[in-house]
Amino acid sequence: MSMDLFTELKNMLVTLFSVTLAYFAPVKDMVFVIFFIFLINMIAGLLSGIIVENERFNNKKFFHCIVETCVFYLIVGSVFLIGEKLHNIDGALQCITGVVYAILYFYGTNTLRNLKNLFPENRVIAFIYYVVSFEIVKKIPYLQQFQDQHKEDKK
Repeated sequence: MSMDLFTELKNMLVTLFSVTLAYFAPVKDMVFVIFFIFLINMIAGLLSGIIVENERFNNKKFFHCIVETCVFYLIVGSVFLIGEKLHNIDGALQCITGVVYAILYFYGTNTLRNLKNLFPENRVIAFIYYVVSFEIVKKIPYLQQFQDQHKEDKK
C-alpha cells in the first residue's frame, strides 16, 4: 500500500517537473548560461581561495553561491512568467537577456579577477581583466554611475 502511494507521488512529481521544464523551454539556453557562469565563477573562486589565499573549502561561501544562482533563476522565471501572462514574450525575453548580460559582466569580471590571482604573470588574463573591468564600463550606459554609487554606498 505504501509503495503505491510512493509510486503515485513519484509519478506526480515527475509530471510536474516535466510540465515546468516544457513551460520554461523558451529560456532554457539562458538558464544554462546562468548555470555555466556561476559554475565557472565558483570553480575559479574556489581554486583562488585554496591556492592563493590558503583558505579551506567554505560551506557558507558555497551555499551562498548556490543561493545566488537560485535567486537569478527565480528572477528569470518570474520575468518569463509575467511576460507570458501579459502576452509579451518578446519583451520578457529581451529583459531576461539583459539580466543574463548583467550576470555575465559582473560574475565574469569576478571570475577574471580570480584567474588573475591564480595566474599573476599571465598577461593575456591581466589584459582581458583590465578591458572588462575598466574599458567596457565606458561603453555601457549607467554602469560607471552605478559603480561609483556602489563604492560610495560601501563607505
